[in-house]
Amino acid sequence: MRYPPFDAPSHIPKEMYKTDIYWPHRDDNENDLSLGSTNGWFIHRSVSDDPPKSAKLIHEHDSKSETEKLLSSRIGWGLSPHPLHSIARRWIPYGVVILIFAIVMHVLEPVLLGGGFISERIAGSINLGLLDYPILFVMAAPFVVIPIIFRVLGNVADIRSQHMFKNNLPKSPKITVSNSNTTGPIKVKVTIPDQFEKRELYGFIRVGLLPPHRNAMMSALSGDELDYPPVGLSTPLPSGWMKHADDGSGIGESTPMLIGRGSSSLFIEPMRIQVSGPRQFISSDVEIELETPNGPWPASEYGPFVNINWELVLEFHSGRNRPLYWIERLSVGSADNSHSVPQLIAHGGRLEST
Repeated sequence: MRYPPFDAPSHIPKEMYKTDIYWPHRDDNENDLSLGSTNGWFIHRSVSDDPPKSAKLIHEHDSKSETEKLLSSRIGWGLSPHPLHSIARRWIPYGVVILIFAIVMHVLEPVLLGGGFISERIAGSINLGLLDYPILFVMAAPFVVIPIIFRVLGNVADIRSQHMFKNNLPKSPKITVSNSNTTGPIKVKVTIPDQFEKRELYGFIRVGLLPPHRNAMMSALSGDELDYPPVGLSTPLPSGWMKHADDGSGIGESTPMLIGRGSSSLFIEPMRIQVSGPRQFISSDVEIELETPNGPWPASEYGPFVNINWELVLEFHSGRNRPLYWIERLSVGSADNSHSVPQLIAHGGRLEST
């Protein structure tokens, strides 16, 4: 398997780690699995009675408790991040380019002055306090500082919206699901809470892969979960510092800021590998058939390495307000084992980028 890190789009999959392991503690419902290509992100599993010589033996872990922690952050209400996060993310590359251009111009400043390519007005330094700063650096500074200010303002607004929402938590929608099969369609009936009757409701089915359990992944890559982690993973953090869904590859990068975990984690991070079915309008107390994503994908499965997660995503829209989401985890079965996804498309772990 080769699972994408937090910032997957900035990595070349075939140049990253892959691991071949043998997991002897098999459940009765486990079968062969083929998701993705070995040139990219993938999980391939073969059920065999004999351990392969090339694979590394991984001993049993407490996967049930780890799975419960992982799934606790993927259910319930979900808020939309402030648009300033997305604006700051798009602004950063321009600020970096301008800063690099200013550094190059400053290095070549004597040559450019001598050749008459620039005037003395934009050369030299400016005095700020007790230090002198190159004028070009001062001119470039706002382009670097502005996205930071946007991120701070966006996080302040998000923290306020989380507190306001948590202090006036709405009733949960009543959801009835039937015909939960990978081939679909999945029948859904939603009773909308009274306070959201005037909002438009849309829904779709989403399936994806959740991160492997950190202790199992560390055992596969390093030999022991307490060993020095490989490139891309953080060292273990004190309890409570790392969110349940984080595997240690995106420490400090997740946005927007959260005020808690579990039911109080009101921003639900996207799955790094996910695909969604068609989005459809939903009326209250009216059964609707939602198509499953193209695949065919395997049924719901959770374990130390393979976590195939099916979700019902409800979007509540109201005018210019940002959408409000409800995430309902689905237990989806499969009529047969003829599933094969030829290519897995990885997404970033940042909510404002999806």
